[in-house]
Amino acid sequence: MNNILFVDDEIKLLKILSSSFKKKNYVIYTASNGEEARDKLEENPIDIVFLDLRLPDTMGLELLEEFSSTYPDKAIIIMTAYGDIESAVSAMKAGAFDYISKPAKIKEIEVVIQKAQKWIDIKRENEDLKSELKEISSRSGFIGSSPEMKQILQIIERVSDTNATVLLQGESGTGKSMVARMIYKVSGRNKAPFLTINCAALPENLLESELFGFEKGAFTGANTSKKGKFEAADEGTIFLDEIGEVPFTLQAKLLQVIQDKTFMRIGSNETKQVDVRIIAATNRDLKEMVEEGTFREDLYYRLKIVDIYIPPIREHIEDVELLADRFLDKYKKIHSKECQLTESFIKALMNYEWPGNVRELENAIERAVVLSKGTELSTDDLPQELQKSKSALSDVTEGTKTLPEHLNEVEEQVILSTLEKSNGNRAEAAKLLGISRQLLSYKMNKSATFDN
Repeated sequence: MNNILFVDDEIKLLKILSSSFKKKNYVIYTASNGEEARDKLEENPIDIVFLDLRLPDTMGLELLEEFSSTYPDKAIIIMTAYGDIESAVSAMKAGAFDYISKPAKIKEIEVVIQKAQKWIDIKRENEDLKSELKEISSRSGFIGSSPEMKQILQIIERVSDTNATVLLQGESGTGKSMVARMIYKVSGRNKAPFLTINCAALPENLLESELFGFEKGAFTGANTSKKGKFEAADEGTIFLDEIGEVPFTLQAKLLQVIQDKTFMRIGSNETKQVDVRIIAATNRDLKEMVEEGTFREDLYYRLKIVDIYIPPIREHIEDVELLADRFLDKYKKIHSKECQLTESFIKALMNYEWPGNVRELENAIERAVVLSKGTELSTDDLPQELQKSKSALSDVTEGTKTLPEHLNEVEEQVILSTLEKSNGNRAEAAKLLGISRQLLSYKMNKSATFDN
């Protein structure tokens, strides 16, 4: 129940207010001047303050400014017997939650109390959400002090406790699955299931049965009926990873369940209704796919109610040290090692572009921890790609290599990064690089880097 402080120099009025609201099971405190009000607020868990504008030892507006600054989580309501609109406006500007003219009826005061309590409850929920989100993001490794990462956390905070469909976009390894879980964990659906399906991992017929389920006898081998992911995730959240890989012929059925929350199992004519929150993720450009005719435009816009772009590390390189420190703590415990980051080690991390993003950084830190011999991580224990990046930078500084040699090394690094991004597919890598496959093969064959 609310704890309320009434501040007024009319002792008789204080007694009436105290008696009336105690009968309604409120916890009531009273003060007849500013100094007494300060003491009561400091010593007691008060939620709502009714403050008279005229007090014997101070002006109500001055006290309001003080209390608003010191106690931003409390709702302060100004009371005035003078019906002074100018004073009421000044009070609202100074941080008052509301104002009420005296004499006010008990019912009128109670309506203001109820409004104030709703505001306090929302404010506390928001603070709890921020605290929980901060803890979850730190624990999952999704951290950063850059403006880009702070903005993402703000969007997560605002969208989490809604039912809006969320589309996560960004390169592989940026942490899209982490963000999906964070949204789920701080949402009102966190007691219900969170189910993930990788749309790129299954052929069309299996993907359809995984998503929507099937009836007994629907196809060869369907010996029993089975629920799909949408049905199993009822009242919870489903995470559709690699949504850009869903075959065009299946996209209409997916659109229906996203739009109407209805679907039919394979082999059934019965429409089923589900209450599911949908989060989707992709490393592909869905808008470009729409223009190419390989992704439905209506599905794209239904998925994109709230879209969150997760930037690659190279766009917030200042967060590398924070992330490295977080992964170091994790793998020191796992591998029972005592080691720390050094300035040269951090410099090597900062000088690399991280085509594999957070996932690649985490792997590099674990490798360095495993191979470490002493109490400091050595740059010699970093993967080969980082070694090349480090030595190339050193050579540029020291002037030990010619310009063509530097350019060859940069070219090799770009090819390596692109091949990793395309999972070793030379045709796709050549397309990304804007060269022919034959030219790519030639460049790879003439370099010892690609012998393996």
